[in-house]
Amino acid sequence: MNELLTTTLCKLKSNKYSQLNIVIGNESCDLDSAVCSVVLATFLNWLEIHNKEENDIGCVTISILDVAREDYPLKTEVAYCLKECGITENNLLFRDDVNLKELVNNQTNITLVDHHVLAKRLDFLTPYIKEIVDHRPLDKQQWNYNNDVKTLIKIVGSCATLIVQRIQSVAKGIEFFNTYPVCADLLHSVIILDTVNFSKEVNKATPLDMEMVDYLESVLKLENCEQTRQLKLEQLLKARSDVTSLTPSQLLRKDSKILEDVFVPSFPILVKEFLQKPNALEAVSEALNTKNCTVAVLLGMDLSEGLKRDVAVLSPSCPDKVIKLAKFLQDWSHPNLELVPETQNCVYFKQNNLAASRKQYMPALNEYLNNCKQ
Repeated sequence: MNELLTTTLCKLKSNKYSQLNIVIGNESCDLDSAVCSVVLATFLNWLEIHNKEENDIGCVTISILDVAREDYPLKTEVAYCLKECGITENNLLFRDDVNLKELVNNQTNITLVDHHVLAKRLDFLTPYIKEIVDHRPLDKQQWNYNNDVKTLIKIVGSCATLIVQRIQSVAKGIEFFNTYPVCADLLHSVIILDTVNFSKEVNKATPLDMEMVDYLESVLKLENCEQTRQLKLEQLLKARSDVTSLTPSQLLRKDSKILEDVFVPSFPILVKEFLQKPNALEAVSEALNTKNCTVAVLLGMDLSEGLKRDVAVLSPSCPDKVIKLAKFLQDWSHPNLELVPETQNCVYFKQNNLAASRKQYMPALNEYLNNCKQ
């Protein structure tokens, strides 16, 4: 696979292609987003090689991980998983490696994976979007794409499930997985992590997630599937939670999203633990200033002794906004986040709805922001 990635990057630098396809994951660059982007781009390049006619310079497909190269080590589970599968950092493209405004033109097609709402800084890419693969609820208010955009949007536990389905639907899908079993292995790992190995407590898995995992296990010819799943989960959770060496500032950059002026970082530890770190509140203030945001919604999760979630709303400059947003999240019912107030030096809640991740917060935040404009 490294060889194909190297060839692709060389072709991009040479400008010897008739069309450029770009696959972009979401700005949190978690394992689901990163793997879906890399694997789908690899598949499209593989298809191009097999279908290209002689003397046709053809198209090239690149994957862009929407994170700065210097922040890649902060994505501990991503770096661990790709390294374990033999994919070197040198063969990956990051946000700051290319100038998208200079790169895109009329011969550019863009595929979004693991999101369907572009970050504001990427709004200029809207006319070039040709395909979307995502597993979150459709946000119609943010839908500004052309009518011919190809979509595969279903609410499942992992976007990787839909990437498997997307590849499986093509006649040569099984041949691709047999040629690059590392891609099947990566997608399998992501689904196991995202569903927490089909945990009933987390309650994220769907029948399609299970169907695609069974399919991948048949491709990989796994002998002891249950043991392999559990081992993968333990290794990936360990890699994701290994943040002991990270400062509060780095933790805030590890897995974050921005929705207008709302900063939404997600931690592999509880927010309560994050806030106990030296200079944590100062780091939040600095992050808000750097990212031109006024309020932060911190989301925490701990899986060390069963699943626990918590959330905090902070804003050093806009305390009234904190109270208003916190009350809005408490009253939100699609789904009910089941936020239980606890005493802290900010608006802090224990979250009893353990199935609600950041995906469930984003529609609430969108609604809140829309209400503020009225």
